Amino acid sequence: MIKKIDSYILLIATVVVFGILFNTTPAAAEEGFVTLPEIVNSTVTPRIVYIENPRFPKVSAEELQKIVHYSAALVKEHFGIDILASADIPVLDIDKVFTELVENKPEKLDDFIGDFRNEKVNWEVVRKNLIKQIEKQKDPLASQIEFAQPYLSMPMEKEDIISFSHAVIETFKAGLSHWTVSKLEDGHPVIGAVTGRPDLPFNEYVYWSLMAKRGIKAEIILTNQLIASVEYIPVPLHTSIRGGITGGSTEYNPSSKYGSSVWVSLFPYFSNDPFIRKYRNGNSYTREKSLYYAGVMLAHEIGHQLLQLGHPWSNKACVMRPAGMLDFVSWVKNLDASKCPIDSSAAMKRGALNIPVW
Repeated sequence: MIKKIDSYILLIATVVVFGILFNTTPAAAEEGFVTLPEIVNSTVTPRIVYIENPRFPKVSAEELQKIVHYSAALVKEHFGIDILASADIPVLDIDKVFTELVENKPEKLDDFIGDFRNEKVNWEVVRKNLIKQIEKQKDPLASQIEFAQPYLSMPMEKEDIISFSHAVIETFKAGLSHWTVSKLEDGHPVIGAVTGRPDLPFNEYVYWSLMAKRGIKAEIILTNQLIASVEYIPVPLHTSIRGGITGGSTEYNPSSKYGSSVWVSLFPYFSNDPFIRKYRNGNSYTREKSLYYAGVMLAHEIGHQLLQLGHPWSNKACVMRPAGMLDFVSWVKNLDASKCPIDSSAAMKRGALNIPVW
């Protein structure tokens, strides 16, 4: 899942917005993409870090290695690339990471965050951005409707983009509002202030994007933190119908070997939150299955990172097709590399996805 768009128009908007924030110029915006990485001998050696929130479900060092192992097997099977990863995955404290991000954030960064915790979101702006996102996908509207329709909280009046966008936004609202009341096992809110801890924007996608922009020294970032939010930039369809949950993303990183970093949230695999279980089609996972599904998600993001593949919505065999909601069982059951080779569709061509440099 990625929140950047492979369209010239939206790239210009993104570069202009973040160019303003970082006092850079958008003059060469049409050239402002991450270069398609050169994969020497079909082998990569990514640096990996784990960002831990001590309030969230714990993940051991051995389990992190299993996630990477499962992902590497899938990357080899689907993309023909070998991953040689270090046996040591450094653990970073989320408080320290986010305190530094907040202290050094661009002045207007928070203007692009919808304040859903206080019910102050301009949903009409969000809906119009969603329409732009839908229109710029490689697959047609009908394929995107087919993907999302089983999960919509209200029926569509017509099968057109206006009716579809309204239904998706209502689904987005309903899901996102859950995180204003949901609590962890410690009895404190999943999102929000906790006595004795800083109230930092751990859940906000924009800050995870900023982390990459600031040049974190890693190609792969794993975290147990939930990322659920709404922004005034185009939010992907599959993120919208999940109520703003971002399972992972691929972001420009000037310090990355490959021009970008990927991050994956492990929360959807280990949480027993009722909404998470609902989005998983009621499924509960063994610990090993949770690790495996997280590895599949990481492989999906690596496809964005290393080959800049898009989302082939109409082919369920593709690891690059997002999971419906968080139904990882159905998603993984349908995967078949032989039925979704590289170049099999427009979205599966190398470089199909343009990752903006900002």
